[in-house]
Amino acid sequence: MSYKAKTGASLAILAFMLMVVPAVNADPIRITTSTSGFELLGMGNNGRGTVNPNFDSLFGRAHSDSIEVDSMGGTFTAVLNPLLFTPGFTGFGSAGTYEFNFSQLLTVNGQTQTLNMLATLTVTAVRDSITVTGGNPLIFQFDTFSVAATVLPTTIYGTENGEFRDFLFARFEVTPNCDTTIPEPTTMVLFGTGLAGIAAKVRKRRKAKAAV
Repeated sequence: MSYKAKTGASLAILAFMLMVVPAVNADPIRITTSTSGFELLGMGNNGRGTVNPNFDSLFGRAHSDSIEVDSMGGTFTAVLNPLLFTPGFTGFGSAGTYEFNFSQLLTVNGQTQTLNMLATLTVTAVRDSITVTGGNPLIFQFDTFSVAATVLPTTIYGTENGEFRDFLFARFEVTPNCDTTIPEPTTMVLFGTGLAGIAAKVRKRRKAKAAV
C-alpha cells in the first residue's frame, strides 16, 4: 500500500473514532427514589391537651419511584410521599403557629441518606394549614455522576372534620462527573498529529541515511 493510501486510511479511521467518542457518554442511568412512611399525630396541642390525637395530624404514605435519565445530566421532579392532613378542633386556645420537624430515608441507586424537613402547623378559627419546607439539599455521589435532591415547599389547607391530600415533591439534579478514561476529540486530534510528526522525522532520517 502506498504512503498516500496509508495516510488516507489512517485519517478515515481517526475521523470515525472522533464520531464515535462523543456518543460513549450518552448511556442512560437509572435513579431510584424510595421513602418510608411517617405519622405525626395531634400536633395542635398547645400544652392544654388535645380533644382527639387524630386531629391536626399529618401522614406520609410510603412511596417509591424510578426514572431513567441521560448520563449527560438533567433535572426531574419526583414524588417523595403522598400526604394526608386531618385538621380538627384541638382544644380551646390552641390557635397559633407550631413548628415541627421530621425525617425520612431517601434512597438513590442503592445509596441511602436521611432527609430532614422543617414544617409549620398554623391553627386558626376557620381553617388549619401545614407547610412543609426542606432543609439543605442531599448530595449523592457516584463514580460517573452525582445527584442533588432538594425538597420543594408544600402547603396543605383544610377545614375541620375532613381529610386533605397533597404530595411531597423533590427536585433531583443530575451532574455527570469528568471521565478521564475516554480521550476527548481534541486530545485525539493532537495525538494523531503527534504520530504524524514522528513519522515525518523517521522518513527524513531514512532519506539522510540513503543519501550517505
